[in-house]
Amino acid sequence: MKLFGNKNECEDCHARFGSYDELVLHARDEHKKHIVKCADCGKLFLHEKDRLHHAKEERERKVDYRRHKF
Repeated sequence: MKLFGNKNECEDCHARFGSYDELVLHARDEHKKHIVKCADCGKLFLHEKDRLHHAKEERERKVDYRRHKF
């Protein structure tokens, strides 16, 4: 089990970053990690499970918007 004091901490070298986006770029550039991208908004993610969570939240947000639009 991995425990990190900072959610924006690199799993490989334990460098810490001010934002998740900075962590993703670090992982891609320094550790040559495969990065997944949201097809709708272009946001980058370290793990597919994070992209799927993001996609689910975006879908729910769109449905909620449509539901309250009328």
